[in-house]
Amino acid sequence: MFWEKVTMMKKKNIIKGSMLIGIVLFLCFQTGCKALTNKNETDNSPISNPIAETEQGLTNEKETENLSSPADSFLFFAETENVLSVEEIEKQKFNRENEEWINEHVTKDFLLGNVTRKDNPQFVKISPEHTERNIYLIPQVYEAFIKMYDAALADSVKLIITSGHRTFVEQVYEWQLRWNNPRTETEFENDIEKAKFVLEYRSMPGTTRHHWGTDIDLNSFELAYFQKEEGKKVYNWLKENAATYGFYQPYTPYNKERPKGYQEEKWHWSYKPLSRLMLIKYLELTSIDDITGFEGDTAAKILPIRSDWVCGINPEIIEE
Repeated sequence: MFWEKVTMMKKKNIIKGSMLIGIVLFLCFQTGCKALTNKNETDNSPISNPIAETEQGLTNEKETENLSSPADSFLFFAETENVLSVEEIEKQKFNRENEEWINEHVTKDFLLGNVTRKDNPQFVKISPEHTERNIYLIPQVYEAFIKMYDAALADSVKLIITSGHRTFVEQVYEWQLRWNNPRTETEFENDIEKAKFVLEYRSMPGTTRHHWGTDIDLNSFELAYFQKEEGKKVYNWLKENAATYGFYQPYTPYNKERPKGYQEEKWHWSYKPLSRLMLIKYLELTSIDDITGFEGDTAAKILPIRSDWVCGINPEIIEE
């Protein structure tokens, strides 16, 4: 199902791009023909009738009084032909810029967390105003977060980033912290069963969305926090408003649309405009053989990590 959606998204982008090119060519052709026609009519026309010309001029004025610029003319054409609206064109431009950024900066190593952040223009350090830790994000993601932070603060909701980008090494630490201390009395028969348990809330190194710099954790990692008054207020605000700024919750409660993957994480929010493209790139450039280099990594070869955990996300995030 995921790959079908990816294929459909690519086809829709090609069709929309072709339609836009067609519209521009049509307008250019129409303008050229009109200019040529006007020239021929001027060269071959008999003595003009001032009254008739004035009446015709008034009629043309009324028809085009709102088409004062090329952009207005294009919008008029788009609306009458039901092709593309200004909003759709802006959205396509925004998506195209994100795709260009991904193609220019994102490599296999980047997606697997094999990067350094020091003196790296692909990352920006989060201000102490927004976090109490040493956290980095992709610049576009941080810009979007600041807008969301300000809007939330205006509603008396304070958002604090508790986690952002993680390198492969940092994720190894997170994974093995739980691997070596599962916090359960359950006896695991083998590493496969143990990995399943750890995978409830921990990603294997090389598979976490935090490698991409597009995902953030907010306010608390504890479920109990979001069951209290303050946590409920924060989460309800995010559910109602985060999408306006491009952020979506990837790990929602299990349902028919998301039957597998990590447990629900109310603190985890992903910047969709870039993360959906990162996911497509991740599946194109990496393989199961890249998930190695940590305790329990043999389970990656047996468990459906990519289909059930990497792609086991809120479907809103992969929809265009």
